[in-house]
Amino acid sequence: MGTIKKAIENLLGWNKTNVFNSKFITANQVLFSSFGKDITASDIVKTAIHRIAEEVSKCNIKSVIEKNSPKTVEILDDDINAVFSQRLNPLCGLKDFLYKITYLTMVNQNCFIYWKYDEVPIKGTEYVRRVTRGFYPIENAKAHIYLTSENEMRIELTSLSNDVVFDLPYSDVIHIRHRYGANQYLGGGINGSPDNRGLLENLQTIQVIKEAIPKSLEASLSLKGILTMKTVADVDKKVIARDEFEEHLFNSKYGIMATDYESDFTPVNISATDIPTNILSFLRDEILSPLGVSLPIYLGKYTDDEYTAFYQTAIEGLLLEIQQAFKIVLFTDRQIQYGHTIKCYDRLIQSLSFSRRQEICEMTRDDALLSRTERRELLGYEPDGEPTRMSLNYIDTSIANKYQLEDIKNKAQEDNNATG
Repeated sequence: MGTIKKAIENLLGWNKTNVFNSKFITANQVLFSSFGKDITASDIVKTAIHRIAEEVSKCNIKSVIEKNSPKTVEILDDDINAVFSQRLNPLCGLKDFLYKITYLTMVNQNCFIYWKYDEVPIKGTEYVRRVTRGFYPIENAKAHIYLTSENEMRIELTSLSNDVVFDLPYSDVIHIRHRYGANQYLGGGINGSPDNRGLLENLQTIQVIKEAIPKSLEASLSLKGILTMKTVADVDKKVIARDEFEEHLFNSKYGIMATDYESDFTPVNISATDIPTNILSFLRDEILSPLGVSLPIYLGKYTDDEYTAFYQTAIEGLLLEIQQAFKIVLFTDRQIQYGHTIKCYDRLIQSLSFSRRQEICEMTRDDALLSRTERRELLGYEPDGEPTRMSLNYIDTSIANKYQLEDIKNKAQEDNNATG
């Protein structure tokens, strides 16, 4: 048991030398070390990924039973939700965990999560059930997915720190794939790694611009002109003339100087490079667009409509990937048929403006779509313990037919009494 535990710790990068250092935060070593190939070396990319990961990390994730006809959702009191409500592993609460797996998914286009569980015998049967004990993002390993001769899909995880190989059924690993399509097993490009060629070209252009501006500014402040001395032949006198020239140049208050020697001064004007704003905006948009982040979101100055577009472009699909990746691993086929699933409650509405939230409260007041407590929370107020009130002009759809038939029956009875 100790050997298995040690192997897992090595796989997760939890050895004594790096358990508390920054290695756990830097995704995995699929990233290239040189600036030219590591997109996260760019502040623009880093900020864009942070915007996405921060929004995902605000969600609540729950194990539920979802049924149709009628539509019902029941949040379960099970071991999965027990783990979601506390630490998912010794280093992560729910927010940190969601941020972490989003970061890994965005950077690597793939995120592998180790599902730790205990097998507990079911009384009176020969079967066991799996009790969830935690979830561990795997970042310090290289993944290899393969099929055995018995047609079982397995995943081989090789630790990048000490070459320890950990082999387990693929069905026991939560695998989030982003931009899945080019590779049969993995998200990203044809070889399962991110295809960042276009993004890297734009980042290289931005880097050239950043380096060019200070250099051109320095050049514009250094070379002022060329002094040509016509009548001085002696080398020593040329040195003296040059020294006098520089003294006059630097000490003159008005930029005017005089010398005793016949000479010509030809000014050389080198102006600092002026990069057009539209070029910089175009390059920045080209970097942000593949990540689904607009300039207003990047700057943190956005309207409700701009946030909604960002949510639909960058967040919504990612949340579905996370939900389905958890669902197909945590539940059996029978449980899924019964309605077991994982849902992310993103509370998108909390990100809307106060006036828009006020409108929603007004719209949901009469039919009690939201309780009084939910409406107060939506507006930023704590619960006051008062009951939820609704209009009497509404009726439960499940008894509408019965109510209507009773009403017809009563009217017919009244008509008979009146004519009788």
